[in-house]
Amino acid sequence: MVAATIRRNTTFSGVRPLDPARDLTGVADLLAVSFRGEMDAGGERAVSEMRTFGRLGPLAWWMELFVPIGDGFAPGFVYVDAGRVVGNATVRRAPASGRGHIVGNVAVLPEYRGRGIARQLMAACIERAREEGAAWVALEVGVDSTPARHLYQSLGFQQTGAVAQLRREAGSPWSGMSTQASAWVRKPRAGEETQVFSLARSATPEGLRWAEPLRESEFVFGWDRKIDLWLSGRSEAWWVVEAESKIVGAIEAEMFRGSRDEGRLRMWVANGYRFHAELIQAALRAHPLASRTVQLTHPAEDVDALRVFEQYGFRPVRTLAHMKLNLR
Repeated sequence: MVAATIRRNTTFSGVRPLDPARDLTGVADLLAVSFRGEMDAGGERAVSEMRTFGRLGPLAWWMELFVPIGDGFAPGFVYVDAGRVVGNATVRRAPASGRGHIVGNVAVLPEYRGRGIARQLMAACIERAREEGAAWVALEVGVDSTPARHLYQSLGFQQTGAVAQLRREAGSPWSGMSTQASAWVRKPRAGEETQVFSLARSATPEGLRWAEPLRESEFVFGWDRKIDLWLSGRSEAWWVVEAESKIVGAIEAEMFRGSRDEGRLRMWVANGYRFHAELIQAALRAHPLASRTVQLTHPAEDVDALRVFEQYGFRPVRTLAHMKLNLR
């Protein structure tokens, strides 16, 4: 009854649960302002979809009833001032893990910053995670976002690692052409899924694994996977590096079929090997990736790999610190 009263009260000011029936359009506008210049094509698409759902009004709320709690379109909280959405933070269960929750999209309109709104939103998200039995809460924040990092540190979050986000514009030239005779770059074969998955898991620093947990179901090279991707409007291509009779590197290129959206690369190289150039060359020579802008995220601590990526036209966009709060 109290929650329903708050939803109907257009003069209420403060933190309340996000109501899809009335808040999605306001949240979309908020995110567009707060993250202007930072959104990639995927982020812009998500904001557009949010506006589409927002226009459904009560139907959006009805659709949320069929989604598990914490897994809906935009679970979390908003801060409203006389009915206007001026702040937002989402909180949802971590993918492929029931142990933790991830906070995202912490945003406050510029004219409302400095009033403690972000702290109130974070407190609500942490409390929600506790109520749902989470062992930890984690988030990503730009390393140059000093006020936000200070806020999270004051709440008990500690940095577990950092990733560099890089971008290569379509048609950018590259200067790196080195290859190593001991490496054999080829397409992976059916039956090698477990090897590649194990490589990816071991090559990902532990402090970064919560943000995008690897799923074994993503490391499938047969026709079943290709059909699933086609039905979802995507396509992907894989290459691996074989050295000393074992797979020591892998790269995945993902694209949306029939669109000019940015492509995405994921790369893993076993400790002690430096085959990043060979893998990048294989991916950039592929069609249609060569004609698209490409994104690549890589552990920031791997400075040598970042230098290689620069030779192939990748430029840093931002570095994200991964922070985590243990609740137990």
